[in-house]
Amino acid sequence: MSPMRRLILCCALPMAACTATRAGDAAQPSVTLQRTTCFGSCPAYAVTVSPDGRVSFEGQMHVQAKSASARVDAGRYAAILAAVRQAGLESMRDNYVAHGNGCDQVATDMPSIRIALAGARTKSVYFYLGCSGQEADAVRPRIEELARTIDQQLDTARWIGQGSASPVSVQR
Repeated sequence: MSPMRRLILCCALPMAACTATRAGDAAQPSVTLQRTTCFGSCPAYAVTVSPDGRVSFEGQMHVQAKSASARVDAGRYAAILAAVRQAGLESMRDNYVAHGNGCDQVATDMPSIRIALAGARTKSVYFYLGCSGQEADAVRPRIEELARTIDQQLDTARWIGQGSASPVSVQR
């Protein structure tokens, strides 16, 4: 092989590998966890992680930060995707909020959890924690565990804090 061909291959292969990695990232979904308010001081916020590790937090009520951003490593993102698979999110209903969609009884003034995948794979599950019944009760522990995992992997506690009547803006 000529030195020129060797040089071209040495330069082209790493660039092809980078392109393949970026294309693979595009096939991975961003994951959003949203928690809504309750009758009380439940933290209300949305946090999203992208395949490249970018994290954005938008606080609505009873949180310390109104807006924040961070980065997580590939391992944390992979742990979230593994938890999504383990929970069986894609096989769940889109909504568990009222009679006729998994709820036999509905209590009022409870918070909700919404978990959404956006990208090549798109799925969203909205679970009202006041929803109960055989189907909802089977799904609830999986949704709650998935939400806890997302919170832990993204360390949302640093932005939620103890709940604040006047959230501050934080950029990381």
